[in-house]
Amino acid sequence: MSVSVVNLARWGVVPYITVWSSEETLPVAVVVRGKGIGYVDERAGDRDAAGVLWTRVGFSPGVGVPQFANVHFLRQRRAMRGLLCQVCGRRCGRSALWMLSRKEYESAEGPWPAPVMTAHPPVCPGCVERSARLCPHLRDGHVVLRPRRVAPAAFSGMLYRPTPAGLVASATSVAHDDPRVRWLRAAQVHVTLEKYDVIGLGSMLITTGA
Repeated sequence: MSVSVVNLARWGVVPYITVWSSEETLPVAVVVRGKGIGYVDERAGDRDAAGVLWTRVGFSPGVGVPQFANVHFLRQRRAMRGLLCQVCGRRCGRSALWMLSRKEYESAEGPWPAPVMTAHPPVCPGCVERSARLCPHLRDGHVVLRPRRVAPAAFSGMLYRPTPAGLVASATSVAHDDPRVRWLRAAQVHVTLEKYDVIGLGSMLITTGA
């Protein structure tokens, strides 16, 4: 029996996007490259199809201890781009649902049903109940949404700027079409949920207004 299977059996349900203690962020020097940044030893896989530089992280799911409060950068990106369930990792396709906390849903810009930006990947219908039961960020109330359109929104990570003393980085989010994305070392991708239907409420009362 593999180490992965043993650990999964010990820890029970471990969401697909959860980072494990063996999957450490790998140290690598960031340098100015062209009109942006790159790694001093850049290799295939460090950038996505759009050319965005991503934080380099180990990949060994199932090995060690699950860090439930943290998200694995690569699996988060794969789940968003491929519409994979953040819990079981299976492809959701047209059945993709999004579960947002009360705080996240109520932060939408404008009255309901204004578009909502999120860094949380979708869930499949079979994992909705499990997510509501296990995810701490959903316990104060949540909604289940079925969007008709999922649009690219932003990247979050470390934004670098050149100074006379060298590169200086700060944590922030940058719109996906912002030219500054060339200076970002991305850690998560965000999408905007548009024209959605609210199909479930968890301890929440949603008012639509007049």
